[in-house]
Amino acid sequence: MTNAVANVPLADLMALSEIVGSPIVERQGERIARVADVVARMQEGAYPQVTGLVSRSAGRDFYIPISRVGDIRPGRVQLDSGAVDVGRFQRRDGELLLARDVLDRQVIDVRGTRVVRVNDLYLARDPGGYRLVALDTGGRAIVRRLVPSGMRGRFAGRMLTDWNEIEYLMTDSPSVRLRTRHAQLRKLRPQQLARIVSGLSKQEGAEVLSSLDEEHAADTLEELSTEQQAQLLSAMSVEQAADLIEEMEPDEAADVLAELPAPRQEELLDEMERPESEAVRRLLEYDEDTAGGIMTTNVLTISPAAPVVDALRTYQTREDAPDFAYYFFVVEDDRRLAGVLSMRQVLIAPPDARVSGVMTREPVTVAPDDDPRRVAETIAEYNLLAIPVVDGEGRFLGAITVDDVLDHVLEESWRRGRSRSFGG
Repeated sequence: MTNAVANVPLADLMALSEIVGSPIVERQGERIARVADVVARMQEGAYPQVTGLVSRSAGRDFYIPISRVGDIRPGRVQLDSGAVDVGRFQRRDGELLLARDVLDRQVIDVRGTRVVRVNDLYLARDPGGYRLVALDTGGRAIVRRLVPSGMRGRFAGRMLTDWNEIEYLMTDSPSVRLRTRHAQLRKLRPQQLARIVSGLSKQEGAEVLSSLDEEHAADTLEELSTEQQAQLLSAMSVEQAADLIEEMEPDEAADVLAELPAPRQEELLDEMERPESEAVRRLLEYDEDTAGGIMTTNVLTISPAAPVVDALRTYQTREDAPDFAYYFFVVEDDRRLAGVLSMRQVLIAPPDARVSGVMTREPVTVAPDDDPRRVAETIAEYNLLAIPVVDGEGRFLGAITVDDVLDHVLEESWRRGRSRSFGG
């Protein structure tokens, strides 16, 4: 983007900062007002079209439609007639005041997958009038706005981003009535979206998540820290937040709910579908620094009497198949753990084999109150990808995956290191 933006040569771009404050003159050259702001109509997937100017004279604002404007240049706006409608400006749906609503705000650079500050905006002329085509995110743009016009050449250099590569956030502009779907954001991966959301306020982040489908939003939420998740959910409606939590893995859902105040936690649990709510409630009974606190109940189980081929059918037909699907936990009718069946055992078993004849008996287990560090050591010692959690009577409660226990142990170590570093 060194030579042009939106197919407009850089030399033809006009900075908003050089238009706002400029005198407005009528056809005979008499100054009648100055530019207070520029009004543009937003359209998804198109460059906003300038619809008029908010002008100021004698301490009073009035509106000049773009049809009355003959020419806009940095430092001067020329009208094409002497008659001006001096009616008060009233914002219409879909309109932005560029200086008031956009300048100095944060927007999302979709191509760069980052949050940027709008330090200046650029307009260009086209056959239909004027349009907003780019923004400047560079620090020099701020300096140029502060120094006298004669000194601005010393601070040349622009960091331009095409307007069609950004998403404007509505949250911080409650007076703006726009219908924006953030279509570009829906094309990004959860990891990219999480990086963007982490740079926004909780209200802005909630706006981004609300524009995604529930599965995409939940995947994005799971890429963030538990503290960030809790902040975002607290900024959303109960219905939206509950829908997202239902899409999360039960252990992740329990972790984030544990960060919320008890009244909000109960509101969300009551709003959730009963099966998901009950699974999360069970996990919330355990302390977060125990094996029970980091286990998940969304696992694959099978009866020891079942044919081995049923294992694959179970996985293929289950609507909420877990992210971790390497092990099937073999459970008796009374919920006692009988063994573990790996996916490898499923694939190499004879077609007529029963689970009881193929499974690994007496698997290594942990108790729900075991320390996560002991769980990590056990997983490492036996080279496991997941380990079942059983109660004192051998009943299966859930499982802990290697990535979950490592996340917990490493996060705990990081927290201790941070406390020492900052004298906590």
